[in-house]
Amino acid sequence: MIPTLSIIGNVSKSTGILILNGENDSQTPVQQAFTLQQKLTDVNHPDHTLITYPNLGHSFYPSSQWSTGIGLIEPYVLADIYAWLEDRSGLTHPYVASPASTLGTNANTSSSSIR
Repeated sequence: MIPTLSIIGNVSKSTGILILNGENDSQTPVQQAFTLQQKLTDVNHPDHTLITYPNLGHSFYPSSQWSTGIGLIEPYVLADIYAWLEDRSGLTHPYVASPASTLGTNANTSSSSIR
């Protein structure tokens, strides 16, 4: 934590920083994420975001405070990462930006053809 804390304030102000942390992460306690966020606030870094996830562990999979669960990353964590990246890219994916347009309004469209 000390090396990261000493250099985080030197990150270019043009570089966005996303900090994600499971609140039940036993390898990287959530308090460390709050400390990094505070340092970024102290140095007036203009683009930093902290998202914490209740009941998730180090791998963003449901975990207790005492045991790290192993499995696939929760989809909403991936959605948060995607949204953060998309917001900074200036690009949008047409299927994500306008889900209604991908379904169409044709009453003859069967549900099996919509994916």
